[in-house]
Amino acid sequence: MVKMLNNNGTLQENFLETHEQFFNFKFPKDYRDFLLEYNGGITKNTVFLFKNDPEDGSILDRLFGFTPAKNQNILIYFRNYQNRIPNNTFPIGYDPGGNLVLLSVKGPDRGKVYFWDHEREADSSQGEKPSYDNLTLIADSFDEFINNLKPE
Repeated sequence: MVKMLNNNGTLQENFLETHEQFFNFKFPKDYRDFLLEYNGGITKNTVFLFKNDPEDGSILDRLFGFTPAKNQNILIYFRNYQNRIPNNTFPIGYDPGGNLVLLSVKGPDRGKVYFWDHEREADSSQGEKPSYDNLTLIADSFDEFINNLKPE
């Protein structure tokens, strides 16, 4: 069970459905449930490890939500990163180093959670397109991700 230090309050189902129509996808059920109950925020446990390299990982600074606070606003992060991340992924949080936590929202890996390393991102000035080359798998689902967070 997720332990939150603070959150952005609950969301109404129709509000979330309207945004899913705008994005042209539906969030995976476990992440939808989290948004409806908490709408992002700061978790008590913050350390996450990479699924295929449990010796490495990062720290979750916060999870985004539908909120006016710029450093937490899911819409601002989506707009700012949509051309820098694979088009089937969605930013849901970040670490203190400016890297993102992404959720796959479409395709065969729908529901998986990834770490996006900004220092290894595609160079659009060289014609490179966003890919999975700078992504590292964290969890096979949002629930797995949130439940595997550890204290610092």
